[in-house]
Amino acid sequence: MKILDELKTLLEVDVEETIFDSQLLLYVNSGIGYLANNGIPVSRIDENATKESFVFMAESDYAVLLSWLHLYCLQRFDRTLMTQGSQTTLNWIDSEMTNLLYQLKVKYDRSDLNEV
Repeated sequence: MKILDELKTLLEVDVEETIFDSQLLLYVNSGIGYLANNGIPVSRIDENATKESFVFMAESDYAVLLSWLHLYCLQRFDRTLMTQGSQTTLNWIDSEMTNLLYQLKVKYDRSDLNEV
């Protein structure tokens, strides 16, 4: 299954509907850029990318990545979170994203190995 379709399912967007694909892909790649800047070795995807695009990741790590991308995209895709969302919900999303990021950083951020 394509990464975009997996995220659309998590976001409760009809997988067959493609009108928002380019916007969602921009959000996904923005999130991937954020992860890359935090030492996670991921690269941008296109609309046909599958989980095999992340060959370095174990299945469980891919699930963490997908969960993080889901929450990242949800914050941007669901405008009601910004206008009507409760602070508790927003805090939970931020907290969960931080936890997921740390799970990935523990395994993949090896920037300390490059220091002299």
